[in-house]
Amino acid sequence: MRERGLFSNSERLASIAEPVLSRDTCSMSIQRRAGAHRICRTRKRSKIRDDKAISQVRRGWTVSKRFALYVRRDKGDGILHPEPKISHLRLLRCAALAVFGGFAMAIHGAQVERWSIHEISLFSRENYGNPYRDVVVSAVFTGPDGVKITREAFWCGGNGWKVRFAPTAAGKWIWRTVCSNPRDSGLHARTGDLICVEHAGCNPIYLHGFPRIANDRRHFAYNDGTPFFWLGDTHWQMPDTEMVNECNHPEHAGRTCAFGGQFQHLLSDRSQKGFNVYQTYPSATAGHWWTAKYTLVDPRRFNEVFDLQMNRLASEGFVIALGVGHFNSSLSIPQEDLCRWARYLVARYGAHPVVWITCQEMNAPEEMAGKPFNRLSVWKAVAETISACDGYKHPHSAHQWVVDASTRPLGREPWHTWFALQGGHRNSGLTPQSRYQGYYEFVPARPMIEAEAMYEMVDCGGVNSTDDARRAAWKAMLCGCAGYTYGAAGVWALKLDDSDERWKEYNHAIKSWCEGMALPGSAQMTVLRNFFIDLEWTNLTPRFQDPSWSEWVDPERCVLATAGNRLYVAYFYGSTSRGALRKMDPSTAYRARWFNPRTGEYLAEIRPEVNPANGTWAIPEKPDGNDWTLVVGMISGGSGRARSP
Repeated sequence: MRERGLFSNSERLASIAEPVLSRDTCSMSIQRRAGAHRICRTRKRSKIRDDKAISQVRRGWTVSKRFALYVRRDKGDGILHPEPKISHLRLLRCAALAVFGGFAMAIHGAQVERWSIHEISLFSRENYGNPYRDVVVSAVFTGPDGVKITREAFWCGGNGWKVRFAPTAAGKWIWRTVCSNPRDSGLHARTGDLICVEHAGCNPIYLHGFPRIANDRRHFAYNDGTPFFWLGDTHWQMPDTEMVNECNHPEHAGRTCAFGGQFQHLLSDRSQKGFNVYQTYPSATAGHWWTAKYTLVDPRRFNEVFDLQMNRLASEGFVIALGVGHFNSSLSIPQEDLCRWARYLVARYGAHPVVWITCQEMNAPEEMAGKPFNRLSVWKAVAETISACDGYKHPHSAHQWVVDASTRPLGREPWHTWFALQGGHRNSGLTPQSRYQGYYEFVPARPMIEAEAMYEMVDCGGVNSTDDARRAAWKAMLCGCAGYTYGAAGVWALKLDDSDERWKEYNHAIKSWCEGMALPGSAQMTVLRNFFIDLEWTNLTPRFQDPSWSEWVDPERCVLATAGNRLYVAYFYGSTSRGALRKMDPSTAYRARWFNPRTGEYLAEIRPEVNPANGTWAIPEKPDGNDWTLVVGMISGGSGRARSP
């Protein structure tokens, strides 16, 4: 059927998310007044009219001068009841919130920006004992050139389901739903269409598309091929702990947080510093996700917290590296229920800019101290479920335990497309070059991300210092990683204030997330990002102590990557930088400079020109005992795009 609605093609309104109107599950249905009798035949509902024009809610979005609004509320008994008291002001506020949230209503001919989220609301005509488990609904979207994307619907409370879809190409898209219960005319064989237009703003995801594996299989790129430099921040269990309506940062003590909440405050800081990935997962065992443990979800926290967080991250241009739980959940949640949980999360957030990490530490040992510790087979089934339900085929990995490429290996699975490595913390030491080399040489090649190493001021076998955090990042990048995920005490796992004892054995070195947010390592990640982007980092190849490229006095702590023999980048975090570069072009002059990874400043040139006799140049001692980066690039001649600043 064609979606009936109040608005013509030029009169569009964003859908209103369920939590906007109340903390109970509710839904809104806007219909043509002439067709309202069709909708209201089965149940009388309250009608609210507003004869005033509401225009220019956002440029290009207008609301008809006369419309009828029906509001239905689920009070927990499975029945939708009238909600007659909604003021015009509240209605306008809800409409504005929905519009600025970036969601388009499921109306025939609605215009949706490319790669942004379009939400379709469906309402069942039959009752289900367990709507989370007893019925499956999906929609097939057909776009330009016949491209098809299947998206599953998710139950959002009462008799409501939603489908979220992000169009990947400009033009007309048509959709049709399929329900496992074909007798339910509210969910089965529903049809509609939309018009996808190009993004008019500056959100990099909406401009360039979802991240994918780059053609060189070593890096990530946006869908249009634009390189994507991964700079992540760790927020384990963000949907469980981070607050969207409260903030206790001392800078606004006694006053309302200008950002809206602790989550938004922290996100603003990370955005300003150039981070573009949030690495997180919900705790699948937390009670607030469930009405009946592991068999029936409670949509309220999704509606009130998780959705807001995911939508805000997408609107800020962030990619979400999303898992579905911690590895030890496999011991307490039956495989069937854990797979259904994963399926629900894919349905709910698979149209967001996500990459999958399956869970935290997926290949942890099966036993520890003689007791069950993990069930890897369960997590592989979960990963297969994620892959089967993901209509976009987002990059998919598994956050790993601290292991080399040959220990409980992952990578041969059909769903696995990149490595989410864990170097570990003080109890593991910095990842040796040989371990990175093992993953880099994996066949077929795939990107590596150092997804957990030396979280700043976290105590794991000793408190990781700022120097530890910085060194781990630079070493990972010059050992071939496509980006880096940073972590900070009080942020990686939220510490609300000094009395918060969650994860206290790890977070005791700081007082709260406010202090963790301001640790100097996060600003030094900005230095790292800017350095590599300026150097056209996708041309670099790690050399892993290959004697044909270099010779070092301290080979493990001297890390080299090159772009052919045109550009050499070496990082020194030991006591000496003594050694030599090789394979340089003896017919070409090079420029050599020291770069300070703590401040982002270059020192003066080591000398006006470096002329490598016989293709070899002896490296002078670094400026002081701190870590330093040496950049040596051709001044003229040679070939290729690599250069030195």
